[in-house]
Amino acid sequence: MEQTRSLTRTIARILPAALFGTVAAATLHNAALAHGAAAVIHQLLSATLWVMFAVLVLIRPTPIRRGRNPVGVVAALGAQGAFVVLGAIARDSSSGSPVLIGNALLVVGLSFSIVSVLFLGRCFGVLPDVRGLVMRGPYRYVRHPLYLGELASVLGIAIGSTRWMPAVAVWALCIGLQLVRTRYEEDGLRAEFPEYGPYADRTKRLIPGVV
Repeated sequence: MEQTRSLTRTIARILPAALFGTVAAATLHNAALAHGAAAVIHQLLSATLWVMFAVLVLIRPTPIRRGRNPVGVVAALGAQGAFVVLGAIARDSSSGSPVLIGNALLVVGLSFSIVSVLFLGRCFGVLPDVRGLVMRGPYRYVRHPLYLGELASVLGIAIGSTRWMPAVAVWALCIGLQLVRTRYEEDGLRAEFPEYGPYADRTKRLIPGVV
């Protein structure tokens, strides 16, 4: 039984990491074929995001409390799958203003994601599990700054691609799934940490002062 559980945990890490790694490799290949500095930068920034996803999935620790609600689990897995689909759709860079806007969003989103990860540490997870409570840095203002950075980065990938319309549609789906996911994550945090309630009352979920 324990061997089966160990194998399941290993697959749960390797499979999504491999998917994100595959998208990263394809993006790097596109960078070698891209024309123009802006397009090359767009592909390299995109690859950085996919590599970050792969690394975070691999290093996530065992949770304190597992989120078993099927809706939360499906939303979390669906969000990861939607990110992979968007990466496949938006594999080719556009040109002109769209790719410049996309690059700007990628830089801002990646920077915010990296800062969030530095404060989050190994509390990152894929499923709506409880791995710890962080209220420092950007977490003082929003409860899920890493998701905000990821969504901004992925929007940059979508806008800067040649197939931006379907990519933006998938990005909108990502937002919906992430909002559902955060609800179930927060339910677990409230149950585990008494201080989470007052913290949630004085912060926003994703965007400071908005939502």
